[in-house]
Amino acid sequence: MSRYISLVVLFLMVGITYAEAQPGARRRNPPPPRVRKAEKVHARRVIRRTAFVLHAAHKAVKENKVYTGNLARAVAHQRFARKLYVRGRFLRAMHQSRLARRYAILALQANKGAETAEMKFDKEDEDIMNSEAVSDKELQDELDKEMPGYSTKDEDFMDKEIGDIDLGDND
Repeated sequence: MSRYISLVVLFLMVGITYAEAQPGARRRNPPPPRVRKAEKVHARRVIRRTAFVLHAAHKAVKENKVYTGNLARAVAHQRFARKLYVRGRFLRAMHQSRLARRYAILALQANKGAETAEMKFDKEDEDIMNSEAVSDKELQDELDKEMPGYSTKDEDFMDKEIGDIDLGDND
């Protein structure tokens, strides 16, 4: 009889263990909700698209010659975003590139250009950036600290190409 009870207890223990291991099994402590993190691919997409906007703004400022300083600010923030990306700080790179794109669009609009649908952020990228609220002032302060002495004059960018704002194939 005790042998029978031992076998029943053993089967019950194995059954309970098996049931707990099944997908959808009820858990005592559910895992915390997953927060989307900036991944390399997201940061790369944001930086590449901002480079596209910057090139359009550069072309418009070169043609119409309305100098507001926004193009220079956009270039500085984008260069810093690129540095952050190389360092592996993807979310921060996305935020710096976001601010660069905002300045580039302002420069574009001041020079008779228009924002197109391709210049807007994807919903997925916006969701990632909204997971950590960062003010424009905080991004500006970070740029001033890390890259002091950057040019704030659009005129400095008229006679040269701005090729160092995009990621290379190896980045």
